[in-house]
This record gives sequence, structure tokens and C-alpha cells, in this order.
Amino acid sequence: MKELKILIIVLFMVLVTYWGVEPLAHSVMNPHTSSASYDFSSSDKEFVNKKVDLANANIKKAGNDEANLNLANKELEKATNLKTKYDELWGKVDSIDFSKGNITSGEQTFAMACASCHSLKVKGLPNPMGDDKTASEAMGVVPPDLSLAGYLYDDKFLAALILEPTVALKVSHVFNDEKPFPMTQFFGLGGDINQEVADIIAYLNSVAPKEASNKEVFDNACQRCHDIKYDNMYVLGDRLSLKNHIGSNPPDLSMMIRSKGETYLHKFINDPQKMLPGTAMPRVGLNEKAEKQVVEYMQKVGDSKKDERESVSIKIMIYFAILSVFAILWKRKIWKDLH
Repeated sequence: MKELKILIIVLFMVLVTYWGVEPLAHSVMNPHTSSASYDFSSSDKEFVNKKVDLANANIKKAGNDEANLNLANKELEKATNLKTKYDELWGKVDSIDFSKGNITSGEQTFAMACASCHSLKVKGLPNPMGDDKTASEAMGVVPPDLSLAGYLYDDKFLAALILEPTVALKVSHVFNDEKPFPMTQFFGLGGDINQEVADIIAYLNSVAPKEASNKEVFDNACQRCHDIKYDNMYVLGDRLSLKNHIGSNPPDLSMMIRSKGETYLHKFINDPQKMLPGTAMPRVGLNEKAEKQVVEYMQKVGDSKKDERESVSIKIMIYFAILSVFAILWKRKIWKDLH
């Protein structure tokens, strides 16, 4: 009976820690964030509205404190300007009729507006700068090959990226007139810009494959900045140029699946600013399928024994449960004469 009371007390303390203290500590260290959203227009509007609301709340909180009030007013001005940018961008995107995109016209527009920086290897168009090292030294980062663009991204995100790269990628806080982003806005070729954007996207969709491997998706979406050394994949181009471009060396992603977890990675890839405000990492903008493939690839490379480990864990728990029964029976047999 005494042992049972001790067991109950121990179980109570463990459960309090596990269901009370640990979740509280986790919520403080990792504040709740919304799930990954692939409706970038809606999620961006929610994002900037929260920034405006937070700035207004800080103004009220500042009261008569002049220093804090000035700081809060500056934050409100930034948030309001950012809100205007996103509203204008997604308003432009919503006005595009993608169903009217013309593949033939898109090929011509692509050649005039995109091919000077981007390769399209699926159509035999190589890196226009010769090699990745030269490209990264000139641009800071290797411009992506667009062979998979129609597979990786939805039409609306592609349109936003073409029209306003820094806003679509959420890096307008990093790049400005003094430090320009290497990809410039598309101002059109003199015709209807909405039609030209729709044409480019129709062309990219037409050349994109129906399926791509997880490794191919990771390569196109991540390898221009990140190593994954466990699979012998290394940053494309010049590391020093990349560091100067974004301010630091992006981490190797080999073990990121184990250090951060699947849920965190989905949220972070979907919107880095949600998980790490102020980071220089751009929003990748992948559609749901492509993003899942990236995480699956990282899982395979960085935690290939996950299923085996989890199955062994269950067996170990069963083993200790059986062992506990035998331990109790043995204890009763040995000590029964003393009780």
C-alpha cells in the first residue's frame, strides 16, 4: 500500500510537469502562431493588420512617455506603409485574368524580360551569366532556374513575385534604394501589363513538369542558399557573395528536421517572418505540395531512422511495463515476511 501511495505521488508530479509546467514554458519560449497558409493574399493581409493593431496598442500603452510614444508612432507608420504595399500588390494580382494567358506570347515576353537573368534548362536556355559563381558574384545569389516554377508556385504568387519581388518575398525590410534587391520589378513591355504577366505564367506552367522528385524540389527551392551536407549538396555559387547579400551565412539544413520539427519547418518555409520576425530569409512561396516535398526530403536526409526509432520506443515501453510487473511480484515475494 505504501508503494502504491508513492507511485501515485510520483505520477501526479510527472503529470503536473508534463501537462502544466512544460506546456506553459513552451508557450512562453515559442508563442503560438497560425498554421501555414497557402492563400498568400489573405495571410499577408492578416499579417500587416496585426502589425498595425500592435502599433496602435503600443501607442495607447506608451501614454505620456514621449520616447515610447515616438517609437510606437514610427512603428505605426512602418506598419501602415507596409499595409499599403500589400493591399496594392494583391489588388494588382486580383485584377489579372490568368485564364487568358497566352503561351506563345509568354515565351516571347519571357525571352525579353526574364532570360537575361534566369535559365530555363528545360527549354535549353543555360545560365545567362555562364556559371553559378559568376552569377552569385554579380547578383549576390544565384538566380533560380525557372524550369520548375510552374510546378512549385501557384499563379497568384508568381504574379506577385513578378510585379513586386521584395514585397512578395517579404524582404522589403532588408533591401531598399541603398541596398537594392537583385530582382527588379516587372514594369511591362509597353502593352497590357496584366496580360503580359498572365502570358509569362502560362508559359512557365506549360514547360513545368507534371511531377518532380523531392530532391529536385529542394534543389530548386533551397540549395541556392543552403547546404544539406548529409546528402552532399552544397550552396550554389560564391559563399562570400551570399553572405554579403543577406548579412550572414545561411545554415546547413541536414539536421534541421530534428532540431526544429516538421510543424515548425512548414510554418517557417511558408512565412519566415511569422516564426522569426526580421529575418533576412525570403518567403519561399511554395505551394502546399512542393513545401511538403521539401520537408519530406529533409526528413529522409536528416532523420531517416524516425520510423524505426518510434517503433522501438513503443517496444521499450512495453518491455518496461512487463519488467515492472515482475519487479513488483519479486519484491512481494522477497519482502512479504517483513510486512
